[in-house]
Amino acid sequence: MGQNMETERAGARMGELVKGVSRLDKRFTYLAHVPKRAPSAAPPGLLVGVHGSDYLHEETCRYFVELGNETNTVVLAPLFAPVDGAHPDPDGYKILRSSYADYDRVLLDMVADVVGQFGVAAGRFALFGFSGGAQFAHRFLYVYPRRLHAVSIAAPGMVTLIHPGENIWVGTRDLKSRFGEDIDLEQVRQVRTQLLVGSTDNAPHSGAAGEAAYNFAGRDRVERLESLAANYRSLEIPCDCEVVAGADHQFVPLAAAAVPFLRRAISSSKDET
Repeated sequence: MGQNMETERAGARMGELVKGVSRLDKRFTYLAHVPKRAPSAAPPGLLVGVHGSDYLHEETCRYFVELGNETNTVVLAPLFAPVDGAHPDPDGYKILRSSYADYDRVLLDMVADVVGQFGVAAGRFALFGFSGGAQFAHRFLYVYPRRLHAVSIAAPGMVTLIHPGENIWVGTRDLKSRFGEDIDLEQVRQVRTQLLVGSTDNAPHSGAAGEAAYNFAGRDRVERLESLAANYRSLEIPCDCEVVAGADHQFVPLAAAAVPFLRRAISSSKDET
């Protein structure tokens, strides 16, 4: 009886934006969109979209609603800022963990919550990140490749190369000491990967990690993304790399460029299950 009541509550919210709170850390919330589907439809997949430094998680969620409806996919958009809207740790989520919060674990808790509430197919999910969210996304790939079937990395301000000679977050030398295991390249190679940046997103840029760390892979976002693509290819990690003509550091044109990639990835992942 309890399970039926939960199913009815979930069904009533399909097609709407649903707000949730992390069970692990109640300072953080999320929005989810659940696609409308026939009762006999297969369990939905999951696409996680991570906001940039502007914290516009609702814009991120709403942008992918159409794709979610088309592909029977729940869209989950975490808000990596406290519910009061303050930003006491503005860069912490970009590096997965800080003294303020374990953002990787918060996201995995949100994923588990959405899987349980809305009957999402258990297994791997797709991940999209823009700007600061792209920093989170490609580092999440290194630590949790078994959780992903696809990742779209759009205009990260700083990139982490898979480089055993440099410490995090320039390279990956001390990944094991921080997260308990080394990067599994075979698993990373199994994740469909897309790299995106706007062609005019070439202004010099640095942040909390300092100019030397940001510039290790290039002077601007275009050079850094191209360095990341070259790094992946040198390690036989397949990736699609696109410099979006005419785009600056803008969410919408890069998200639009991600949609065809994500559509194919979601479709392929369902064919494989």
